Amino acid sequence: MTAKKWFVTFTGIFIGILALLVVMVAVLDPFFHYHAPLSSFYYTLDNERSQNNGIARNFEFNALITGTSMTENFKTSELDELFGVNSVKMCYSGAMYKEINDNVEVALANNDVDIVVRGLDNFYLIQDKDDLRDDLGEYPEYLYNDNIFDDVYYIFNKGIIVNYCFQMIAKKLMGVEGGITSFDDYSNWMSEASFGAENVLVGRDSFGEPTEEVYLTDEEREMLIANIEQNVVSVARNNPDVTFYYFYTPYSIAKWGGDYEDGTIYREMEAVLITTQMCLEYDNIKLFDFNTNTDVITNLDNYRDSGHYGEWINSWILECMQNGDYQLTEDNYEEMIAEEQEIFLSYDYNSLFE
Repeated sequence: MTAKKWFVTFTGIFIGILALLVVMVAVLDPFFHYHAPLSSFYYTLDNERSQNNGIARNFEFNALITGTSMTENFKTSELDELFGVNSVKMCYSGAMYKEINDNVEVALANNDVDIVVRGLDNFYLIQDKDDLRDDLGEYPEYLYNDNIFDDVYYIFNKGIIVNYCFQMIAKKLMGVEGGITSFDDYSNWMSEASFGAENVLVGRDSFGEPTEEVYLTDEEREMLIANIEQNVVSVARNNPDVTFYYFYTPYSIAKWGGDYEDGTIYREMEAVLITTQMCLEYDNIKLFDFNTNTDVITNLDNYRDSGHYGEWINSWILECMQNGDYQLTEDNYEEMIAEEQEIFLSYDYNSLFE
């Protein structure tokens, strides 16, 4: 074979392989960038930032659950049963408010949604409205836009081809039924968690008394208001037919012990008060605060660390929402938040070590 023929043959084979890879990724589409899952293949859900946007665009649902890792243990089957809906779960571990809200807006633009269940983490209330986590790996922008040219990062992605497409084909050949990871199981971290005081209090042997009282600065207040306006309430204002079930994620009392020691309880409660007032301006926002339930937040057996609670708390939260328990209203929010602050200021944190 002459060098020219060899080159032409090699080039043809190379182009053929590339074309095959393009077709394989586009057809199987493990991140749902182009279409919903095919019924004859099994899809594993295990990559929130790569798969959630495709779920929001291409799945059919009328309710969704979203938030950070504090919402990952929710079960859509329970939401479906309690509220009579067909829901999906799209959580973003460690995400700030903008990332979560952006995906909510995509979901609402592509589906006739009735209910959004979303956790509001106190950790991220006082953040710039456009902040995104840049320490969680490379962000897959090519999956979030409509630019077909940067789809090359998807269809020629070695990790996607080997770890997803080849695995899907292998399962198909082994006779695995088509389907998808259930949304009850998607992102659920219960199987790897241990609970109790020894995990929550690790690295601590006491809580000290505060030496100062820290309140919101003017700059922090402006930042908070801009964050909540852009990433929490504007989507409710723009979608008046959707009911938004927001809740302050109920951290353990140990988390609040650290804030008590730092003197930042006052700033935290100011932020909650302002956020609550902004949310209560909208009839389609139902806002819940579970921190006055000391049976939950002071029982460290409910927690794997100072913030993350077990899935039984997620189930309880859904039941409370359905019943209207611990809902903040115009009539009770000032009293409830004052009660919450009093709990955090008066609790004997060192009793946790007994």
